[in-house]
Amino acid sequence: MNKLIDVNKLYKEDTELKKDDVEMLLKWSEQQRHFPKVTELQAALALHSCFYSIESAKNCLENYFTIRTLCPDYFSSFDPSKNDLLKQQMNVSLLTFLPGTTKNGDSIALTRLMDTNPDVYNPQVGSKMFDMLMMLRMYTVGPTNGIVVVMDMKGSVFMHVTKMNLGEFKKFMVYLQTAMPIRLKQVHFINTVPFMDKLMSMLKPFINKDMFDKIIIHTNNENLYKYVPREAMPVEYGGKADSVDILFEECKKSIYDNLEFYEMLESQVVDENKRVGPRKNVDNMFGFDGTFKKLEVD
Repeated sequence: MNKLIDVNKLYKEDTELKKDDVEMLLKWSEQQRHFPKVTELQAALALHSCFYSIESAKNCLENYFTIRTLCPDYFSSFDPSKNDLLKQQMNVSLLTFLPGTTKNGDSIALTRLMDTNPDVYNPQVGSKMFDMLMMLRMYTVGPTNGIVVVMDMKGSVFMHVTKMNLGEFKKFMVYLQTAMPIRLKQVHFINTVPFMDKLMSMLKPFINKDMFDKIIIHTNNENLYKYVPREAMPVEYGGKADSVDILFEECKKSIYDNLEFYEMLESQVVDENKRVGPRKNVDNMFGFDGTFKKLEVD
């Protein structure tokens, strides 16, 4: 298992992150009877992701633990040897952090299909992997100024889109936008596909304006390098990072090597029986009964 980052290092590297504020957040968390035990590192990550607002960090932690409890398909069963769907998706999708940062100090993540066969693609499990690797990065490397995600659409066809369950997508977007303790700065789509406009129109109702404004669609891949240094990209993109094949194997290995970490995350659930006030469920948390059907295409 990768060693978790020392929270004291975060205080030294980020003078705006105050230990007193983190301790105040921890004290509040101890008063939430339905919460699991919150670590100092978790409180620090939440506070950083919320630009040091204690009240916003409280909401972040509340949503983080509640959503992860309500959505076990996304936030449990992290061992690929016991989860065939996860094991299969690990051979389909690459998500990796690249060396270096943008000129603004943001970390760079790349995601792409390694197997373009729609029959083996599972978008819900792909989202699960996205969270797994984001959390591993935050807990072991720590937050940078923010995160920029490059989504390479090469090999994507509309059959990939038809496998989406919009109800499940909404759940994950609520989590991403209100609970995941990261600063997501930009999402860049490259090697875009003819149905890009249709895809964005379909997803827009589930994405808030702040998040939607962070999406940049590149019709010319060269435009990406106005935001992301070319040398940070894998060699296949003209950069100096390792090849995507090497990064792909490292991505899979990182999951197997950190099962103890994922077990820790899975164990942190809320106890609705101890919550003061109305209990949370899928309906009142996400605004539906969870019975959205898979996308149907004419």
